[in-house]
Amino acid sequence: MIVPLVVSAALLFVNGFFVAVEFALIAARRSRIEQLSVEGGARAHAAMQALRELSFMLAAAQLGVTGASLGLGYVAEPAVSKILETALHGAIPESALHTVGFVGGLAIVVFFHMVVGEMVPKNIAIAEAEQSALWLALPMRAFIVVFRPLVTLLNVAGNAGLRLLGVEPRDELIAAHTNVEIAAMLATSRNEGILEEVEHALMSGALGFPDRLVSEVMVPRDRIVALRADATVAEVERLAVTSGHTRLPVYGRDLDEILGFIHSKDLLAVAPDARHRPLPDSAVRRMLIAPGEHTLRELLPAMRRAHRHFALVTNDAGETIGIVTLEDLLEALIAPRDLGAAPEPPASSN
Repeated sequence: MIVPLVVSAALLFVNGFFVAVEFALIAARRSRIEQLSVEGGARAHAAMQALRELSFMLAAAQLGVTGASLGLGYVAEPAVSKILETALHGAIPESALHTVGFVGGLAIVVFFHMVVGEMVPKNIAIAEAEQSALWLALPMRAFIVVFRPLVTLLNVAGNAGLRLLGVEPRDELIAAHTNVEIAAMLATSRNEGILEEVEHALMSGALGFPDRLVSEVMVPRDRIVALRADATVAEVERLAVTSGHTRLPVYGRDLDEILGFIHSKDLLAVAPDARHRPLPDSAVRRMLIAPGEHTLRELLPAMRRAHRHFALVTNDAGETIGIVTLEDLLEALIAPRDLGAAPEPPASSN
């Protein structure tokens, strides 16, 4: 009687092993496993490989769970029922002895199967997902080496069933969240004190930054500080000092005829006796043109390619509607609007 009980305990352990594999691979953070795999180690490499072929691994785990459960029912129930019948012999009528032993034995086996073989390993795997995946990956690979043909058959059959239902099978688990969901998680982290206010602002800003329109963060036309093309160097210097801006647009007829911009540091090269002469054409730099309906995701790479931190914002008709600087983009990053809220005009210019 001892041998069947030992075999039953081993089958419970095997069942728990495969259950833990299923939940560990689903709950483990892929980013953490990838990091450990890059750092090296056979366990981390095996765990990473398992995450890359998740569908196949789950088929193997299901095969293991099914085999262990069937074996447990075949070995454990008769053994436990026999023990109960022996213990209850003489205490209950002989006619009911077998029925009571069978029902009691089945109830005990099912209880241990659910608790020890299912719930305990499942909760351990969820609580320590990455560690469980690392410890279980190599033994699971050994199991697959032995039973690969059968696992492959099961996996192919399962995927075929999914396609019949109109579902495309995936080999890897994809966990993605929308911007609104991530924003809600950041807000919760801030409210619970996990994130400081500054950290929350930076992360929220980075989250909504790429999809904001250029027209949302620009300095509008009526607030542009600009120079006439015939302005003297001295006038430029005074305007730069009074406005606090180092880059100033230069226009011809009006703001719809922007010729470029001047950087105040370029005035250092002007001779003192030329301060009361008009700006030299060589001092006027070309401006980057940014349509107002473009996103910051499009504008920032364009600024980097052109090596320009200053851009003219236009509408569909080519009219000037504002200017935008790298400083405006940084302000949009650290002072974000709420996702889904109406855009507000920026509070500062260049």
